[in-house]
Amino acid sequence: MPHQEHLPQAGRQFAHRGRLRSATAWLAALSGAFVLLLLAACPAFAAGETAAPALRVEAVRGTGWNDTAPPAEGWTPVALPDSWANRWPGFDGVVWYRLTWEQPEQAREAGLLLHYLNMAGEVSLNGTTISRDQSLVEPLTRAWNTPRYWLLAPPLLKPGTNTLLVRVSGLAPYQAGLGPVEIGEPAAMQSRFERERLVRHDLQVLGLAVSAAVSAFFAAWWWLRRRETAYGWFAVMSVLWLLFAYNQIATSPWPFNSNHHWQALNTSLLLVFSVSYLLFVLRYCGRRLPRLEGAAALVALAGVLDLWLAPEPSLAAHRAIWTLVGGLTVIVVNSCALVYGWRHRGSPVRSIAPFMAISAVTGAHDLLVFTQVIDSNVYYTNMSSYVLLLGMALTQAARFAQSLRRIENFNTELIEEVNAAKAELAATLAQQHALELAHARIGERVNLVSDLHDGLGGMLVGSIATLERKPENLSAPELLAMLKRLRDDLRLIIDATGRDDGARALGELLVPMRHRSTELLDANGIDCRWQVSGIETLELPPSQSLDLMRFLQEALTNVLKHSASRRVDVTVARAGAELQLSVRDDGRGFAVDDRTAGAGLRSLRTRARRLGAELHLQSRPGETRVALRMPLAG
Repeated sequence: MPHQEHLPQAGRQFAHRGRLRSATAWLAALSGAFVLLLLAACPAFAAGETAAPALRVEAVRGTGWNDTAPPAEGWTPVALPDSWANRWPGFDGVVWYRLTWEQPEQAREAGLLLHYLNMAGEVSLNGTTISRDQSLVEPLTRAWNTPRYWLLAPPLLKPGTNTLLVRVSGLAPYQAGLGPVEIGEPAAMQSRFERERLVRHDLQVLGLAVSAAVSAFFAAWWWLRRRETAYGWFAVMSVLWLLFAYNQIATSPWPFNSNHHWQALNTSLLLVFSVSYLLFVLRYCGRRLPRLEGAAALVALAGVLDLWLAPEPSLAAHRAIWTLVGGLTVIVVNSCALVYGWRHRGSPVRSIAPFMAISAVTGAHDLLVFTQVIDSNVYYTNMSSYVLLLGMALTQAARFAQSLRRIENFNTELIEEVNAAKAELAATLAQQHALELAHARIGERVNLVSDLHDGLGGMLVGSIATLERKPENLSAPELLAMLKRLRDDLRLIIDATGRDDGARALGELLVPMRHRSTELLDANGIDCRWQVSGIETLELPPSQSLDLMRFLQEALTNVLKHSASRRVDVTVARAGAELQLSVRDDGRGFAVDDRTAGAGLRSLRTRARRLGAELHLQSRPGETRVALRMPLAG
């Protein structure tokens, strides 16, 4: 908005925890001195520099927005800076200012400085246009904070009477009028112009850039440390202030087609900023006041709705009220934070209290300018953010230094604790190693028992069954053959697990086991038929080979012991990337889901898990099928 819309940045504080003592006080004092020097150095702040004594200034109202020449009559003497709101209340339109002076004949050049005009205009000297803003009708060019300087020389500047004509297009609610105009030595006017531009534009741009950087920094900080909600609220309020303070340098009300809508947006941003600042201060102090926070949010919401729903003729009054509400909210929050920091020595807000005080002073000044208690057009709140940034930097530096000291003191304790932890860890690892060794031995014993059960156990069962069927007809050679089969089964264990040369062809291991199993089943009246394909060159690790042999042995042993079958079909085949095993008999079957299954079925399931294979059991009277599908490594 025009200058009166620029509320003090009383709430623009930086959130950091740390306790600063003498360094904080020194920096606060230096920062205060900087602000005072800045105020004293500004030409617009000194009443004695508002106008050149030799100028005669008159003003007259135009007849319409598109006037190209002033009226001939009705000129009124005025003093600069001039705001026509009191002289012509409620007037929106064009006012012409005529400035005349006598130029000495010996002076060949002069510098002309126009501090500002509010809010758009055209300047001509002796009938020649020397400056014209882009838009002199709504949406007006927002030139209210733009100083202008011209170097005047003949023939534009002539000896004797010179006339400077300024056409100002403005809106009454925004202090429409003309600022100080000075004529003098070019070097002096150039110097004054540079100071004006520094205060009105360059420092404002720098403040916005700093605000943007700070917003990004604290947003990233909050993102990495979500529990530090004060940083998140500080990032939010920094963004809101960035948008609000952009009014200082905006030259167009875009994207709106009216300065009234721009003003409603700007005041809405101030209201939301004041609530965000309240939340930041509360979180920074480690406090939560739900009722106060809710009430502040409701007031801000009511203000925003009122600003956007109010009719345009009365919008200026609504905006003035809500601007005061937002500005005073920030000042009150600042004051309460200072009191809280004074009473609570351990509060983190104590570290930034001096900088909040400086910001409060500049904020109060700007609020008085807004209400026209102070006759000025310069606002310092945005520039005071530099002081707050210094406070933030010092707070962070002190916090970092304190952390470094804690780390340095902690190193010795940490080394001692690490050495103690190493000793404890070594003892724990020794115990764990002994426990793992015991578990390994137990596992080996369990595996040995399982292998003996599935191999020698099966052979013994078969041999006992043969002896029970015809003990009187068993000759010495047959008994010797039984013992040799037992020996061969033991050799299978040794051959499968005791070799050091890695993988071994599955077909090579299957031949003796197939021969022995077939003889044993035939001796007990069971016809055993084998179908083997694709495994002649298939090599597997010793552990897998032994588990596969034991799986087949256990399946055939179950047929011999429990099935009472007359025929069994065994299939071992390689099908693509998997190995398929199948044992099918025509016996009486069993209950597949029986929870009381014997050691044989448990062994089959255990070996299938170790092989990483799928086990399928199907059984009904007259047909039982045990199938295994094992994926092969690529």
